Amino acid sequence: MFRKASGFTLIELVVVIVILGILAAVAVPKYVDMSASAETAACAANRGAIQSACSLYYANQAATTGTPSFPESYNSGALFADGTVPTCPSGGTYTYSAVTGKVTCSVH
Repeated sequence: MFRKASGFTLIELVVVIVILGILAAVAVPKYVDMSASAETAACAANRGAIQSACSLYYANQAATTGTPSFPESYNSGALFADGTVPTCPSGGTYTYSAVTGKVTCSVH
């Protein structure tokens, strides 16, 4: 006639919530740090893509005209295969040198 009640006690639930809180306190700063690292890496990859496109332009100019030169601006969609110019994921602006072909970012 007696049924044994099944379920979790209040103490067990509190212990689980405390453990989840500790795990969240450890995981959130790691996630934020990984996000910043990913933005830095993506910015470096974008700068590399721009420099590669400008180097290909330089080589093409050397082969076709005999006078190698970097493009005046990297913002031309014609330099990139899909027509889109890479941008900094952190909102920085890229500075391009038409003399050296180097690209720098205002944030990274």
